[in-house]
Amino acid sequence: MEQKALECPVCKSNKAEIAGENVKLSGRFEDKEFLTTELTVLRCTRCGYYMFFDKMAQFTTKEESEDSI
Repeated sequence: MEQKALECPVCKSNKAEIAGENVKLSGRFEDKEFLTTELTVLRCTRCGYYMFFDKMAQFTTKEESEDSI
């Protein structure tokens, strides 16, 4: 899977804080109820926009060392 740098779609900032991990969203659409898979929720530190990512998303920071090859 292709890795992309984190970027807020609103203000283009690359800084975010974790607002929640293993979050499941539930809801209703027409006559059906749904529950999402576990999501990671990030909040942009500049504008406050919330971003939702599934388990396939991988995040890297400049401070992290490369552990896997």
